[in-house]
Amino acid sequence: MLALNHICFPDDEIKRIPLQDLGPSHGLTSGSVKMYQRFFELESVGLHCGDLSEMLGSALSRLLAGYPNLRNESGVIYYCRTQTHHGFADENWLRGLVDTYGLEGWDVTSLTMTSCATALAAMRFIQACEEDRPVIILTGEKAFHYNVARLPVGLLGELPTAALFNAGPGKWSLLDSQVRHLPRYFQNPDAMAVEDRRALQKDYLTGLIRFVEDCLSNCADVLHPDFRVLPHNLNLPVTRALLRHFNWDQRCVQGDIHGLGHGYCSDIFVNLSEYEVSQTDQISPGTQLLVLAAGTGVTFATCLLERTDIT
Repeated sequence: MLALNHICFPDDEIKRIPLQDLGPSHGLTSGSVKMYQRFFELESVGLHCGDLSEMLGSALSRLLAGYPNLRNESGVIYYCRTQTHHGFADENWLRGLVDTYGLEGWDVTSLTMTSCATALAAMRFIQACEEDRPVIILTGEKAFHYNVARLPVGLLGELPTAALFNAGPGKWSLLDSQVRHLPRYFQNPDAMAVEDRRALQKDYLTGLIRFVEDCLSNCADVLHPDFRVLPHNLNLPVTRALLRHFNWDQRCVQGDIHGLGHGYCSDIFVNLSEYEVSQTDQISPGTQLLVLAAGTGVTFATCLLERTDIT
């Protein structure tokens, strides 16, 4: 069973930039600012001042400060990214980044399987492989240009995280995971034919609801009645419609979607990290979280986590 030991999110290095100041990076007009404020209740977006290596390094270095013995072990690092960021592929930059922090004995790879749902899909993949070495999942990308930073359902931020798995007994255990891909909608909505775009608008919420229903059925034998739901920071109206459908408003642990925006694959780790800090009185051994993410493609993913240790 995959054990989650720790998550590092350097929140103190993230600047929350008001929407009115995001014109150069996100291509926002005064009208689009009002739209994001009204429909998605966005107030700002989290950005990191460093380049990609510095940004990821800030999370990785803090993780290693708490677990220095990892430098003496052999493990594997997965960098989960979206399909829009393929830069530096010829420069072996990820290998160089990992080596800089003393992890020369670790294997490194990057995954782009399911866009912003890749981190959850990676957890499913790692558990299926029965990987027994320590594993670090790195997430976070630079939202440096409006062609990739602005989505019709939310704005993208720069939120680096480093999540450590299999380094001894964990705080959380992965009980179940599910992934579903809707291949018809592989294109960016801006590039879709009109009929596909209309079909996506019709199918997205109903498809998400059916997927979640199937997830609940699949894990019914281990699911506690008082489990909580932790969604990503994307498309707030759809998230709220999903919560209403299942009557989950009181179960939901919503991250700082208003201040940080959507952090690519990082949302789940950011929200879980903040939940551990801000709501410690709600967490005890046996606490269960159903975490949810979606990526273009369209791909839905869930993981059911259970708290195993309160330390």
